[in-house]
Amino acid sequence: MSQPASPETLEKLYYNMGKVIEDFSPILKINILRKESLDTNIQNDRNKILEALLSLNIYFQYMSIELSSLQRACHRADLPAEKRYNIKYINCVILEGYKYLYGYKRKKSLWISKIKPLLAIIQEQEFEKDYKDLENQIIEFGENNITDHEQRNLSFHYDPEPISVYEMLTELSEETEAQRMIHFLDLLQNISFFVHKYIEKYNAYIHIDTQSVLKYVFPFSNIDIFQNKKDSLYATLEGVIKNNSMRLDQFTLQQGFPAKINQHLKDIDQDLSFFISQFMQVGKSAIQLTYLYIDLASATRAFISSEYTIEKQLSLKQINTIIYEGFNKLFGFENNKDDSFWKKYIHPIALEDNNKSTYEEFSTLTEELNIFQEEINKCGAQRQLSVHLDKGIVRVYNMLHNLNPIKEFDKALRFLVILPKVLKFFTKCLHIVDASRKTNYEKKMQPTYQNLDNILSRLEKFPNTPQKEELVKIIKKFKTGEFLDEILKRNEDNKKK
Repeated sequence: MSQPASPETLEKLYYNMGKVIEDFSPILKINILRKESLDTNIQNDRNKILEALLSLNIYFQYMSIELSSLQRACHRADLPAEKRYNIKYINCVILEGYKYLYGYKRKKSLWISKIKPLLAIIQEQEFEKDYKDLENQIIEFGENNITDHEQRNLSFHYDPEPISVYEMLTELSEETEAQRMIHFLDLLQNISFFVHKYIEKYNAYIHIDTQSVLKYVFPFSNIDIFQNKKDSLYATLEGVIKNNSMRLDQFTLQQGFPAKINQHLKDIDQDLSFFISQFMQVGKSAIQLTYLYIDLASATRAFISSEYTIEKQLSLKQINTIIYEGFNKLFGFENNKDDSFWKKYIHPIALEDNNKSTYEEFSTLTEELNIFQEEINKCGAQRQLSVHLDKGIVRVYNMLHNLNPIKEFDKALRFLVILPKVLKFFTKCLHIVDASRKTNYEKKMQPTYQNLDNILSRLEKFPNTPQKEELVKIIKKFKTGEFLDEILKRNEDNKKK
């Protein structure tokens, strides 16, 4: 069994990944400028060789930088939830990187569209052998199921069943993700050997004017956007992650309640079943909202603690993705609002409540979310480039270069202003559902209460076990309403934090 890496080894790895970023960042800029300066209208053999080798070199350098940034963010993370936030993206970055290199639509992949045509141009035995050896390694990587597509979807897009995301996060293994990275870094290293061998052999260098390098000087790198308050903000965000992690654990624990009730109440009252369903649906919405708090706080801490500008820009693109995907699940866009938590779970409760002010509050919040949606709509192309590489790494790099931290954090702040209002309304919905139960269901629930008493009587005959004690406790609390009151009280307490 392998031993966990020592603190000294991890520190050395952190330093080495920093050197990768430091060394590769200026070279990546120059190679992008070289590729941009190529006259693609001139379709001669030399230009095709130059473009192909430059494209592969840019790929190797960019992927090395992004994975190094992720590993360093994981190392700096202090809290388990924060560490999981960073770890989950290792698989995502590797999967998207492999997909761009060789993946699913192979005809459009970098390897097939740019490198394979060189076989017809460089008709040399040595090149053909190196090409086939490397291609076999690339294919082998894909066939070994090193990446996890379902985990990638849950990491980027969240899920209509937020418990699926919770289970994915809790099952994440730092060792497993480290092994994924090691396998992919080995492949990147072999790509590097291949590309540099033939860049040297074919003198695939293009002279770049000194002044042109200024194009990729990050314009916002010297701006202190937090006005010397980044240390206090960093500490505050730690509290946000801690509080919302506890809230997330509570919400997910509550989601297991219906299964326990249904397991022991075979003839559960239909009205009671409807009430439990509504209660759990509001809980799902609250879980989704809690993910947003944790992910935004974790990404912001990664930004604040980053040493290199490119690390900060990569954190900004994650913030953009979190806001876009989180908003999509919570509220939806024009083409999918009916599938959002807001429309499926919250709207029916607001519509059925007899209190006119409830629907007015719902309408006001909906309008505020609609206004924010207009801002999010503008980021669709940016979000696409933040997740996928299919438009080319040069396009992705230009997007990163142009990200304005002031604008991105302003957008995040406006979202964070809305979220507490949404959480407050979720809690109000829980009160509405509970009040409806107390008002309308009491008489109808008498047979169910009798059933509960019968179950408790039967349970008394069984030997005492922790499982029996837990079930008895839940049934008694549910019968008295104490179980639901505790949930409401916890939600109220969390709002005050």
